[in-house]
Amino acid sequence: MKILGIETSCDETAISIIEYFQDSKFKILAEQISSQIEVHQKYGGVVPEVAAREHMRNLPLVLDCALKQSGVSLSEIDRIAVTVGPGLKGCLLMGFHFAQALAFAQGIDLIPVNHIEGHLVAPFLDNTDLSFPFLSLIVSGGHTELLLANSFGDYKVLARTLDDAAGEAFDKSAHLLGIAYPGGPALAKLADQVDQSRFSLPAVMQESDDFSFSGLKTAIALLIRQQERNMDSEVKAELAFAIQDSIVSSLVSKLKKAILNSGVKSICLTGGVAANKYLRQKILEIDGSSVYFPSFSHCTDNASMIVHAGKFQVDNNLIPEQQSVVPRWPIERIREEQK
Repeated sequence: MKILGIETSCDETAISIIEYFQDSKFKILAEQISSQIEVHQKYGGVVPEVAAREHMRNLPLVLDCALKQSGVSLSEIDRIAVTVGPGLKGCLLMGFHFAQALAFAQGIDLIPVNHIEGHLVAPFLDNTDLSFPFLSLIVSGGHTELLLANSFGDYKVLARTLDDAAGEAFDKSAHLLGIAYPGGPALAKLADQVDQSRFSLPAVMQESDDFSFSGLKTAIALLIRQQERNMDSEVKAELAFAIQDSIVSSLVSKLKKAILNSGVKSICLTGGVAANKYLRQKILEIDGSSVYFPSFSHCTDNASMIVHAGKFQVDNNLIPEQQSVVPRWPIERIREEQK
């Protein structure tokens, strides 16, 4: 079976093609991503209308590149998996209608995929020994969720953000430090230049089951304002270290609590912020746990994870009854209508 996947939930136009074999093995035939970072830099963040137009322009080009890379034709594709939510509505619509047209033209089935479920199964792409159950910490620019995945389709949400996602906290903190969009990765790189900081930030939402970074953002803004007159390169790096440490500490503390309460010691870290080296290091330091990461290319929004989630759906007969995009689609409600 060859499945083509399309991902357009935000500002990456991604298409992948994966071939699956009868022995449960698979081969990634093509992976193509067109990033819109340069397009949105001048606005300081993603502009939904601009992003949607870029997807409309890029989708045929990215598809052509993926087909050439894979060496297969559209007539050889058996199914198409496409992200239908959560995400920016205009962006989702571009990918969904493009996938609908392809599926109709080829006379093949369309598989609607939840973006968060895509991130959840992404570690399976690079870890052949991973199995259920596991704790999944999904951390990206738009999502921060901690889930207990008992089996495919059986998820319990243990914590989710009440406001900003962790990736947004990184980006907004970077902006306060004068780092251009997208600032999160640059802030992390700056923080990694030092191994300690003279500054400290409050531990946030320690007693709550959920995540929240709005109060931390306020504390960061006040701290940076206090240091404006002394802002040399060393001070800036130490501020970045304090910011990164505070965000990571919030994530890891909730994860440790979940391990203690659930007894599950297999951990998956996934999503764009899963590429953060400091976060990976802190999770690897958790005693007695087995930790799984996707490859760096499968941390950020990509279409291979959408294909893989679609294949899991087919194998488990759990394809959602979803025929339109759902900008807000909680993972625990993917198959609500089928229960």
